[in-house]
Amino acid sequence: MDLFKMLNDARKMQSQMKKLQKEIKKIKKEGTSKDGNVRVILNGEFNLLDIEIKNQDEPKKLQKSIKEAFTDARKQIDKSIKELTNQYMKGIPKDVQGLLS
Repeated sequence: MDLFKMLNDARKMQSQMKKLQKEIKKIKKEGTSKDGNVRVILNGEFNLLDIEIKNQDEPKKLQKSIKEAFTDARKQIDKSIKELTNQYMKGIPKDVQGLLS
């Protein structure tokens, strides 16, 4: 492969990665516990933005519900990040993408 083309592709990838990072920061996903008693909102950096707890009298149940809601939101964010990454990597040669590994 031509070295200059590879350098240009690397610059393009760097630009795309900066855009991707900005998009990831904008992600907000809501997760809920299986029993519906806890709702959390996380951003793309997995920071907790909001939490809502409905009547929970048992600490063990509350802990479980919070974990479930957090896990639900995290899975949604992971999926969104993967989709965004795939979108931003289109058109960048695989050998240049390999430089990230």
